[in-house]
Order: sequence, then structure tokens, then C-alpha cells
Amino acid sequence: MGNKHSQGVDMAEEGGERASTSDTAQTIQFDTVGTRVMRNPFPGYEGFLIEKAQQSGTNAVGKVVRTEHVTPDNKHEVIVLVYTYTCSSPVDGTYVVLQFNQSEKYFAAHKSQPGKLILRKRGWNPERAEDITTTADRRVFLMKPSQPGSRDLVFASRGSSSRLITVFQNIRRVAELQDQGTGTAIESQLYQLDNAELRRAKGGHESTGDVLEPVPLPFPLKPLGGADEQLEECQDHREQLHD
Repeated sequence: MGNKHSQGVDMAEEGGERASTSDTAQTIQFDTVGTRVMRNPFPGYEGFLIEKAQQSGTNAVGKVVRTEHVTPDNKHEVIVLVYTYTCSSPVDGTYVVLQFNQSEKYFAAHKSQPGKLILRKRGWNPERAEDITTTADRRVFLMKPSQPGSRDLVFASRGSSSRLITVFQNIRRVAELQDQGTGTAIESQLYQLDNAELRRAKGGHESTGDVLEPVPLPFPLKPLGGADEQLEECQDHREQLHD
């Protein structure tokens, strides 16, 4: 048995670490938060990011997988809160923190295994995403377009191009943090932030009555040069899911 955090989190996997430091850390300040779904649109990797089902309780350290479809049963589990931050220094992208809305677990790099992507709710310092002020926090990712003007985004752990959120063709394999375009297809590292409002899917599946899709926004989604503005414009487009 590992050490238990005072709030009930099993900290054995990470040795009880609460925050990390970095010589190249930058100061950031919370700016906006919006609801999204993270979707990979490319064949072989297509699907939405979701927490891997587990039986060890809501406070346990979790893992990220992809699901090919959003359904009435998992619709709440794919909603992601995307927190954006401003930075005093010029940066090629936008610093963000990602948190599953239902479980309240944050995406983060593992303390001693930086290529391992984990989910954890408690045990952070600071606890709230709005209070994060440094890119040294393991919950921070640099979000930027794969190329200028593209809707396809990469998410680099603390800005490192060697630690991008990566999914795999084997849908049971958990997401990892891997080098950009090294050892895996670049398509496995690209995501689009879609509207979190869902509707019944229109065709393309034999049981569309059980499949949901994001409702297109009434304005074009901006590429990452305007990622902050994109999230700000969607402040009023909160989750509107109907049971």
C-alpha cells in the first residue's frame, strides 16, 4: 500500500509530489476557462479523449484513452475544461490546463516518468487551476497549431516538443507524452477543440440514434493564434446536454 494523501488520494504512483520546478519556467496568469471536447479527426486515431474506466474510485490516479464515439452514456465524461493563461514573455501558442469536467481530474505529466500522462484530482499546490502562476506546474501544456492557420492543435507538456499528448490506433492503449512526429504518426498528436454542446449524429453510422456529435458553433473556430479569443467567445456556450 502506498502513502495516502490527507484527502484520500493514493500518492504512491508519484511519491507524494505536489508541485514541480523548472529552471526555464515562465510566469503565467489565469485568463479564461471554457468547456470543450478534445477530438482527433484523423482515420486510425479518430475519437474523443476520455478517462479510462476503472474500479479504484474517483480519487485514484487515472489515465486517458480515446473513445470513437460520444453516446448518451459517456457524454458527460468527454467534456473538458480548458483554462488559458497569459504569459509575460512571447510564446508560440497559448499555455493551458486541461481538466475533465465530471471527474474534476487534471491532465498532468508524471513526476518521475515524464512520458507518462496521468489524471489526478487532488494533491496539487496550488489546488485550483485559476491560481497556477508558473509553467513549472505539471498540469500546464502549451497549445499551438500544427501549422499556421490550422485548427489542428498539439498539446506539449510544459512547452516541450518531446512531450506531446499522443493517442494510438489500439483504442485500449492509454495516451502518452511522446516526441513530436518521432516513432508515431503526427496525426496521432493532433486534436481539435470542439463545442461541448452535443446533438444526435447525422448519418455515417449504423446506429446514429445512439451516437452524438458536437454542434457546430455559429462562427468559425479560430486557429491557435486566436485560441484565447476562441475560448472567450464560447463563454456563453456552456455544456447544454440533455438526458
